[in-house]
Amino acid sequence: MKFRGKMIDPNCIKQFIGILGCMTKLGKSCILRITSTDLYFIVRESQTISASPLIWCALDEGHFFSEFGMEGLSTIDNEIYLEFVAENVARTLSALRVSGTAKSVKIKLTRKLSSPCLTFEIDLPSGSNHSRLVVHDIPVNLVPRRLWNDYHEPEALDPDISVHLPQLRIMKSIVERMKNLANMATVHVTSEGLLTLTVDTEAVSVTSHFDNLHVEKKREDEASVTIELKRLSNFLGHEQLNPQKVVCDVLQSKVMHLNFLSDSYSLQYFLPGINDQ
Repeated sequence: MKFRGKMIDPNCIKQFIGILGCMTKLGKSCILRITSTDLYFIVRESQTISASPLIWCALDEGHFFSEFGMEGLSTIDNEIYLEFVAENVARTLSALRVSGTAKSVKIKLTRKLSSPCLTFEIDLPSGSNHSRLVVHDIPVNLVPRRLWNDYHEPEALDPDISVHLPQLRIMKSIVERMKNLANMATVHVTSEGLLTLTVDTEAVSVTSHFDNLHVEKKREDEASVTIELKRLSNFLGHEQLNPQKVVCDVLQSKVMHLNFLSDSYSLQYFLPGINDQ
């Protein structure tokens, strides 16, 4: 199996860094699926076989990479599945974040000391038309073919109501304050484009209202789900990904599904209802 990609556009590099950082903050380990047209980052709720995805992110290789080549397991199974531990990516992300002026970033599947690695080669300017190459190796595990189906794309959700979220930084600020009051909040959406967040404890009850939201889809007049505030806050902290829109799907008492959408990527985050955990 072979993989090699090169990014030269500063905006693409910045966006890739943001997406990779999001993956590593929201899960302890991550799967990277490589196909001839797309890259996928997948984080599951747990490592049990029956666990459903917590995060599913699809990246268009044609947008991010100026050069891209891969050879999968076989002609029929022309894909690569790699698993890496989030904490092992920290140093690489630090190097990438200071590489705002990087000439290029190359990513390759390599073998170092008999262990497969995802190798990042960051070409940094160093004055007087010289450059400095910074190399980081992230150890990875090759996921065997028999386990590929464990990481299949989540089935399309048929929500009761879908609305566009308000500005993420505003919602993030409110969720952060609510975290000081409780661990959970109830999300309630209506077919008229109203979204409320409610914290209700023995000591206090607080509700924040967001109205006039665009309704993407409605099957019911209203729907609600109770979710963990810390998880929601962690996800809302990635507004730097600059999605064109964020769609919030609510399936009564079951799940809150958030979808970052842009021309070059989509990022889905599944927040299970507390009552169903």
